[in-house]
Amino acid sequence: MAASESVQVHYETRIGAPLDSVFPLACPVEEYKWIPGWKCDLVHCPNERVEQGTVFDEYSSAPFLAGKAWAKTTWTAVLHDPDRHRVHYAIKNVASDNLYRIEFSDDGSGGTLAQLDFRYSASGPLGRKVIRKRGEAKIELMLQVLAAMLRHYCESGELVPRDRIARLIATSDAVTVTDRVRFLLNTVAMLRKRDPLRQRYLTELAAGLR
Repeated sequence: MAASESVQVHYETRIGAPLDSVFPLACPVEEYKWIPGWKCDLVHCPNERVEQGTVFDEYSSAPFLAGKAWAKTTWTAVLHDPDRHRVHYAIKNVASDNLYRIEFSDDGSGGTLAQLDFRYSASGPLGRKVIRKRGEAKIELMLQVLAAMLRHYCESGELVPRDRIARLIATSDAVTVTDRVRFLLNTVAMLRKRDPLRQRYLTELAAGLR
């Protein structure tokens, strides 16, 4: 594959929380806890916990991965290795076929080292356009945002303030005016999207059933 048709992005961060409490959060259902406004459609997740073969759809990554305000992205867990605290997802949308490797390890001081590796592979002209339009930097920003959300929740037990994430995106030199419009439209669309599982999950969480 030509260099212009794929990019590889690595991002890592340290989280001040034990490894065994961080790893389970890399799951589409558990993400209701720590990603503000997270919504998804479970396609195959019979136990509402990530396992090998879990499949779900989401739309919030569209501005990062598809260069669109709204586009479906399908995630499939191709590796789930709780003993080694790893989960890998094949990620597919209208623009790309990707592999996202999420791997955690003990940082040696009671915390967690999170290593995020994302290989973005254009599947056609739209994906190549995403890469040309600073796609590598946008993917790194996406990983940075996810890491900031996860770290804040693990260390404080609370959702990260939305304005902190908005500032992180707005101040990135990878984001153009057009991108900002896409992010805004995506936010509005996500607010309107139905997700019955999310409401049930949050109700059960508040009642101490989760």
